[in-house]
Amino acid sequence: MAFHIFKTDDSKIVSGIQLGGREKQKYENKLYEKYFYFIREGVKKYKLEEDESATAYSDTIIAAIDQIVQQKYEKRAELKTYLYQIFSNRCVSFIRKKTTNKASSTYDIVLLSEIMSPMTDYTQNIIQKIIDQETEQSFMKRLAQIGEKCKELLLLWSEGIPDKEIMGQLAYNSVDVVKVSRMRCMNKLKEIYN
Repeated sequence: MAFHIFKTDDSKIVSGIQLGGREKQKYENKLYEKYFYFIREGVKKYKLEEDESATAYSDTIIAAIDQIVQQKYEKRAELKTYLYQIFSNRCVSFIRKKTTNKASSTYDIVLLSEIMSPMTDYTQNIIQKIIDQETEQSFMKRLAQIGEKCKELLLLWSEGIPDKEIMGQLAYNSVDVVKVSRMRCMNKLKEIYN
């Protein structure tokens, strides 16, 4: 009996997302909240950091919503199974990317240190400041491209401001809406970086 209720709830979520408008956002939030525990699974099963697992989960929900809206989710599998397959693939991709980036960034650090080693400490400090400024300027330019509200949300979040305070400052309806909005903003930022 509980299984039947679960299926009905999922079909309501799918139908609600396909409706569009305000209803769509309400059901997107329900979907996000319902399988939020996947994040713990990513940490436990795939040995990801919590923020990495949360990113994989956010990407999963965004991909699933996109598939549902485009009516590409054909209901061959239960929604939970469908989502978990996407999530699992995202976690594996994250692990591969992390492993590849580790090797690449190690090489970059070694190369930079070899170039800077004959320089004086003063010169090394100046070069490091230039690199830091370039990185920050590049980030701020990209952040400006995702829209003012997204920019404000991500900057507040990066300063460690709790979701409840962000909700009040930026006039969101609930903490869950803040989480989903942050997920969307992060995804926009990722698209710009890619």
